[in-house]
Amino acid sequence: MKKASYSIVHYGVDYLSYSLRSVYDLMDELHVLYTSHPSHGHRTDIPPIESREQLREVAFDYDPRHKIIWHDTDFWNEGQQRDYAVNMLDSRGVDLITVLDYDEVWHDYVLDKVLQYVWNLNATRNNLINFLHFWRSFNYACKDNNWPVRIIDTRHSGGIGYVPTELGDIMHMGYAITDKVCRYKIQIHGHKDEIRPNWYDEKWMAWPPVDDCHPTNGRNDEGIGWWNPKPFDKRELPYVLHSHPWFNAEKIE
Repeated sequence: MKKASYSIVHYGVDYLSYSLRSVYDLMDELHVLYTSHPSHGHRTDIPPIESREQLREVAFDYDPRHKIIWHDTDFWNEGQQRDYAVNMLDSRGVDLITVLDYDEVWHDYVLDKVLQYVWNLNATRNNLINFLHFWRSFNYACKDNNWPVRIIDTRHSGGIGYVPTELGDIMHMGYAITDKVCRYKIQIHGHKDEIRPNWYDEKWMAWPPVDDCHPTNGRNDEGIGWWNPKPFDKRELPYVLHSHPWFNAEKIE
């Protein structure tokens, strides 16, 4: 079984090295695909908040076995970007592809169980996983019912499978970020036109966290918010994050 990950980065200095390190021992190759411009369908006059050189530095911060491979790409469309990554890894003989966004951090034992589950299942190409989303710190997290594709089994041409939640969580740190990164993120967000009015001031800036804080999805028919941050014991985070400079921060600003 050959295993590889791919990470598409335009920004992500705060978490990229932690994300890569969290899966490093389980991958034969880790591919980082850099784009100098947003690829989610929206552009902005704000200059990129991080440089290629900054991202390269953190990407190669930990690579003792020379597994990390850097790619300079020029895609304006995220779908094309991801298709390119998958086709490239498939052509390299990769059996299981881990889709690893820069802000996703795994427990290595969880990823190991997930990869073994998908391999033994031997049934579906696209395998979907539920996330745990951190909110403005390592002390609060939200659950939702979104299931993105995170393991691609190239032995199959189609099919969708759902990884059992009891195997463990992926830690999504995409909203445990600074105000500066958040402002840039919403300018280039793939669902920019759907971001809720006054979300930044009323939800993002509120502290302590308030319920119903998802940037695009509001309350359901029963009045329950899509994201409702709950206290989280940060000692349960993957060990690689315990050395993160924000580990003891009450709120990331």
